[in-house]
Amino acid sequence: MRIAKNKYTSLIGSMYTNFIFQGMAAIILAQNLPALMSSWNASLQEVTLVMSGIGLGRIVILYFAGYFSDKFGRKKTVQIGIISYFVFFLGMLISQNYLHGLFFSLFGGFSNAFLDTSTYPTLVEAFPSEKDNCSLSVLNKAFISIGQFILPFFTRWLLTNQLYFGWVFIGCALCLAINLVYLSRKEFPPLINTKEVLVERETIQGQHKPNFKIEGIALLVFSFTSVSTFNIFILWIPKFAESLKLVSQADSLIFVSVYSLGSFVSVFVTSLLVKRGVSSTLILITGSLVSLILLIGMTVFPSVPMFLVASAGVGVFAAGGIWQIGLAILLDLFPQRKGKTTSYYSLATSVSVMITPYVTGLLGATNTANIFWYNIILTAVAVLAALVVNYRYKKIMAPSFVMETT
Repeated sequence: MRIAKNKYTSLIGSMYTNFIFQGMAAIILAQNLPALMSSWNASLQEVTLVMSGIGLGRIVILYFAGYFSDKFGRKKTVQIGIISYFVFFLGMLISQNYLHGLFFSLFGGFSNAFLDTSTYPTLVEAFPSEKDNCSLSVLNKAFISIGQFILPFFTRWLLTNQLYFGWVFIGCALCLAINLVYLSRKEFPPLINTKEVLVERETIQGQHKPNFKIEGIALLVFSFTSVSTFNIFILWIPKFAESLKLVSQADSLIFVSVYSLGSFVSVFVTSLLVKRGVSSTLILITGSLVSLILLIGMTVFPSVPMFLVASAGVGVFAAGGIWQIGLAILLDLFPQRKGKTTSYYSLATSVSVMITPYVTGLLGATNTANIFWYNIILTAVAVLAALVVNYRYKKIMAPSFVMETT
């Protein structure tokens, strides 16, 4: 295990770096909403439709991305993902209207799919121990949080100094190009023999076996709802605070940075908890439940202090890596064809990413508070899904199942 860690550390670091820009890509359109509306002469609903294109792109390509990753290898898959983000960032700047933007937003979804179906399986193959790859999957979220933490500062600086908003898009594209060159020179781990894993599982597993129609579906529901919780929050918290006249447009972006800081700090705590043996399913339940309470609190009792507490809290409990833990649990339960299994989990996320901006855009056209009531409902469903996963996981893994390969 020590050899694997030393051998693949720089590779994993390079793959983590991609997720800094995935974090930026998730919010960069919302952060530049007024500028894009002006540049494309588009309405709020038209720009949110462009944002939905990222989710549509994921849905269109996810199954193929999972197949491609298992068939042709993780390296080629991650390279395609980086190139797709390069097209996404620069495409937004050359778009003349929202329809052009919608086309290029698809590449953001393509990239998301190819990176997910290559990075998470690579973590499992480089670090076969379930505790190691689960904690490392959580750390992946730290790099997403880094991107979402620093982007509002760049955006605010450009806005304050009345500079061209596209500089941040250009910077993202250039950094990704450099990382592509570096990563292309790295060696990737070999694929794990899943037949051996399944034989080992059958020899030590009890009478309860994984059933995709129960815990598999519950995890897909959790994927959809958990990612909706923090995506809706991060996209609309600035607009919500501004609509209530709590802060100005420029100052409203601070809530996104507070959220991202909470998320960044949390992933290390969550990773440590998983490494120390704290139940992964218990973390799913706790994170979703606390997020639900915070969302209700800030919606019912809106104020700047409450918004700051909710921003930090949702970052810690909803975006601190529970989505990644859910994926690690799914790959633990269903280890065959990891790229394809990851694509299923990410597909549920893609549906959320596709419909969330458009649905919330319609809700926000009347009252921004409606968006957060919608988010409260989705988070409540996440709690229920996590409870189902916890119940089934305990039955399946009892009494002595350990997912460990050597």
